[in-house]
Amino acid sequence: MKRDRAKVLAWLPGAVLVAVSTLTPLAAGDSWTQWGGPDRDFTVDATGLASTWPADGPRRLWDREFGEGYSSLLFEDGRLYTMARHGDDEVVVSLDAETGRMLWKRGYAAPYHESQTQQFGGGPNATPLIVGDRLVTIGFTSVLHCLDKRDGSVLWSHDLVAKFGGRPLQFGYSSSPLVHDGKIVVLVGGKKHAALGFDPEDGSVVWRAAPLDISYGTPLVIDVEGQHQLVFMTPTEVVGVALDSGSVAWRHPHENQYQTNCAGPWWGEDDLLFVSSQGEAGSRTLKLTRRDGKTTVEEIARDKEMKVFHNSLVRVGDWVYAGSHDAIAAHNIRKGTTAWKEEGFTEANVLLADGKAILLDEEGRLALATLTPEALVVHSSVQLLDKPAWTPPTLVGTHLYLRDKHRLLALDLAAPPAAEPVAP
Repeated sequence: MKRDRAKVLAWLPGAVLVAVSTLTPLAAGDSWTQWGGPDRDFTVDATGLASTWPADGPRRLWDREFGEGYSSLLFEDGRLYTMARHGDDEVVVSLDAETGRMLWKRGYAAPYHESQTQQFGGGPNATPLIVGDRLVTIGFTSVLHCLDKRDGSVLWSHDLVAKFGGRPLQFGYSSSPLVHDGKIVVLVGGKKHAALGFDPEDGSVVWRAAPLDISYGTPLVIDVEGQHQLVFMTPTEVVGVALDSGSVAWRHPHENQYQTNCAGPWWGEDDLLFVSSQGEAGSRTLKLTRRDGKTTVEEIARDKEMKVFHNSLVRVGDWVYAGSHDAIAAHNIRKGTTAWKEEGFTEANVLLADGKAILLDEEGRLALATLTPEALVVHSSVQLLDKPAWTPPTLVGTHLYLRDKHRLLALDLAAPPAAEPVAP
């Protein structure tokens, strides 16, 4: 029986608008066009954030019901972009960032593969990518789309499983795409390609990586003494692939009893790579060097008790601040030691801006804090979303965009204006 697709795609309800007339304007050039923000590290060059919040939390700009999914929100030129699911369909949407009003939506059929389960949600999980006037998305079932970001029209698309032999992941495709050297790079996995690079203009394949399995974490591109490498997690390893040849440059074991690695690797200018996952694998710090055209990997630190599951983390110098199961932790990546753990924030995402930390845990609790190697100091905390709130927040200027499994929320974190002096 054919479905009425017009009815299917009309499911997104209108926004509930709050305090729209008093929005804090965003600075020209503010954007969040990829997973992790401007530098893919969840650290934002923002100013003017309040040092504390009222008891009921920051000022709400708008609040709206939304479809299922964990895809985080992008921002550019006053528009938000994200993904959601309704029944057998996935929908890519663009919203007005100031009001939450729907600007366009693009839906497509995405029935689950037989091997997939919706135990922890039916996705979409990956965050889109903005490349010029194009919006790149990957859904739960590994369907890749390139859309015109202005109106959502389809420019090209690929089914990574049917066309390129990718293996459907049990809990859904989750790694977000990236752009490097003018090509869109996505993980594929399976017996043909670990990853592929596409020409954003026509979707043609312009780069191929050697065949490897993939896991759920988002990849990154690093520079190892002049060689660019794509680094990503397999179910049992962390791997570096040369971006010139597509060959495997190095691999290092990182296995837990579940054979899943959901958090991506994290890189620093000191050539240290930090990887972490749930279960018995814990965390590792790897030192990468190039000698005689080959990459050498040295494990310099290990801590089985530092366990970052699928949440975002931030790095400041030798320190990583992240949710480690039911706590926030400060971890020294050179020593492999954890200075402190503070319980009360379960599977929390961490974002840094204006010298402050914004924490969002899976229970939907949002907090403003200071993170140092000595302590966590929470300045304000408020319950805002429903569990599971697994999507990392997006901060543009002083505007924070949040999501739980079925809802979107926009807040203004700006410091209140200074009081006018009273004339004598």
